[in-house]
Parts: sequence; structure tokens; C-alpha cells
Amino acid sequence: MKKFFLLSTGVLALASCTTITKTASDVDVPSSLYSATVADLEVSPERVTYTMTPSKEIQRGGLANVKRAVESEALTKNGNADILVEPEYIISQKKGLFSKKITSITVTGRPAKYANFHSLSDSVWCNDVFRAGYKNSVKDGKGGILKGMFGK
Repeated sequence: MKKFFLLSTGVLALASCTTITKTASDVDVPSSLYSATVADLEVSPERVTYTMTPSKEIQRGGLANVKRAVESEALTKNGNADILVEPEYIISQKKGLFSKKITSITVTGRPAKYANFHSLSDSVWCNDVFRAGYKNSVKDGKGGILKGMFGK
């Protein structure tokens, strides 16, 4: 009986302690930007303010969800804008025993709309300041948006 317990304990110990090792590698895939679309941003000169009391469903998503909800409501109520520039939040919270409940949230910012969507031209891409973070693949002979502009 003693041998049976030792044998079963040994089998359980060997079966329960498994180690799995997985490795992954990443490869730098050369890619090039073929086209880009930009838009102008028409920002309102007046700041708008909107206050709301978030429902329990909105609060369950956390503080980031509450901020998105009040920002969305502010944009809808004030001209149906696309984005709120320089948003500032004032949050009133009620502290409970284990959590905090947001009683009200106020957002202030400038509503803005996207307008005049257009493609970037090569003259913009020739601007060194604009292209500071862009890796040009034309020099490698792999093509790219600037292919043929610099003697290749």
C-alpha cells in the first residue's frame, strides 16, 4: 500500500508540472506609403461646454468610456461636429466604500469639422520637415511614392 501511494504521488507530481515554452519572432516587412489622404480642420473660435450625468451602463465602461460619452453628446448637441479640440474635463465623484461613482462630468472644448479631403501631392512629400519620420524606400530601389523623382 505504501508503494502504491509513493508511486501515485510520483506520477501526479510528474504529470502536474509541465512547462510549455513558446517563442515567436517578428520580421521587419519593408513597406511603402502609396497614397495618403489629408483633410483641413475647421475649428470653431468659441468654446462649448456640456454637462451630463452618466448612466450606470456608461459608468461600467470606466472613466475613459464616460469621457467619450460626454464628448460625443457635446459634439452632437453643438452643431454635430467631428472632433472636440483641446477638451478639458471636470469630474464630480462620490466615493463609496469600494468604488467611486461619477455623479456628473463637464467637458469644455472647441468643436471642429473635417473639410476639404484631398490626396497629398509629391510637392508636399518633398518638404523635409513633413517627411522627417517617413522612411523612403526609393533609395533602396524598391519603389515608393517618390519613385522616379530622384534620378532612379
